[in-house]
Amino acid sequence: MKTYEVTFYRNLTNRSGNPYRSDLETLQVEGTDRRRAFCKAAKRFAHDWSLYEWANLADACEVIEVRPDAPALPSSGGRTIGEWRV
Repeated sequence: MKTYEVTFYRNLTNRSGNPYRSDLETLQVEGTDRRRAFCKAAKRFAHDWSLYEWANLADACEVIEVRPDAPALPSSGGRTIGEWRV
């Protein structure tokens, strides 16, 4: 199984009208592929936030495969392999 980090986030706009991404939660899950990892993370995210489904709070999510030889942070070694948007 591979390890993935799934980050759920909202797309917001500041007072100046500039868009920015606000991360809500990053979960590390294991799965045979990115789709299964996403499904596992979506269930945990919905449970953690007491939601019916993840899209009720987050606008999108990013799935990153964590390489065993790299640190877990996406900015320092993960590989982006998918993104889901509402």
